[in-house]
Amino acid sequence: MKDLSAGEAWKEGIRCANTNMSKEDLDILEAFEKMLGKTNIEGQLSEIELLEKFVDEQIIKAEDEQKDRSKLYKSLGVIAGIGAVIILI
Repeated sequence: MKDLSAGEAWKEGIRCANTNMSKEDLDILEAFEKMLGKTNIEGQLSEIELLEKFVDEQIIKAEDEQKDRSKLYKSLGVIAGIGAVIILI
């Protein structure tokens, strides 16, 4: 087992995780690595709260993007269906 600092272990965990996170999401998580183990408990808790706010913002962005894309895909499905009916007639 390797001797890693908390920050190094965090970064290694992010690198090894197989996720569908965007580059921006990964950057936020990797930035947190620089703060791990550098301050006292209060500082650590403050950093975790800040990370939580960033993650919450990213979740809201992802939900908005999903809504926009679902509208687009529904519209494309309807148009493709109409096109297929026209071709068959």
